[in-house]
This record gives sequence, C-alpha cells and structure tokens, in this order.
Amino acid sequence: METESKGGFVTELPMDAQKILKSIDFPVKRNDIIEQARKSGAIPDILRGLGMLPDREYNSAEDVAEELHKIYVGISS
Repeated sequence: METESKGGFVTELPMDAQKILKSIDFPVKRNDIIEQARKSGAIPDILRGLGMLPDREYNSAEDVAEELHKIYVGISS
C-alpha cells in the first residue's frame, strides 16, 4: 500500500486553502482554523470543507489536509 509523503495531502489542496493553512500557528482547534479562513476571505467551498473537519486540535497543516482528504474522498476514520 502506498503512503503519502510528508506534505502530500497539503499539496493536493486548492491554493487558497494552502495559503490559509500556512498562515496558521499550530497546534490549533477547528474553530480557530475556520475563523482564520473567514478573516482571510476564503471562498464558501473552502469554509464548507473546514466546517466538516472533526472538532479537535490539529498539530500541523498536514493533519488538517489529511482530514480534508478523508472528507472529500469519503474515507471514514
């Protein structure tokens, strides 16, 4: 089974989402990620995806990107 390299999921995200994640100081909770995205003027599609993240603390942009990947491709955790 192939595994993603470090940063693999982040690079699959839209550029706007990548910029938002790069501007965040981790660790951070889901609601703080959403708030930062709103302040950055994120488009509704990005806000919708972030709103579907599990409500927990994230330690890196890769953590967030991995959860978004699961959401978008339908993999349950």
